[in-house]
Amino acid sequence: MVLRVVAGYQILMASAVGIHFIITKLYHPGGDEPFTAWQVMNWFMVVSVVIALGLSFRRKRALEDDPHWRDYLETNLTFYGAIWLALWFFWNWLGVFSGQDSGTFWGFINPLFVIVVGSLGCRMWSRLAALNRSS
Repeated sequence: MVLRVVAGYQILMASAVGIHFIITKLYHPGGDEPFTAWQVMNWFMVVSVVIALGLSFRRKRALEDDPHWRDYLETNLTFYGAIWLALWFFWNWLGVFSGQDSGTFWGFINPLFVIVVGSLGCRMWSRLAALNRSS
């Protein structure tokens, strides 16, 4: 049950970030006004990034000695994508607090977040569904 909640949280966060990333241009007038919705959402994104790091690390450690090329590629792309996401996210997010925020850099972080967190959440959800069907 807990794993299903975690998978759902990851999928929900990836969807929320993807949708909000697109519609921000519709409601934000531009200029120096703060993105208060993003400031709140970033705290939830922190949790997702940490979960993504943990899930991808666990998946990489569980990789067989002689995996199929597709499993190897998926596992490593997800793992190194999660590390890349964490480095970019925390570097830029901590810059927000010190006044050194690179606003344009979020344009790279948010799509990467959607891809990494969304793919991990969907994979986890489908594996849990397969386990429930088989038991």
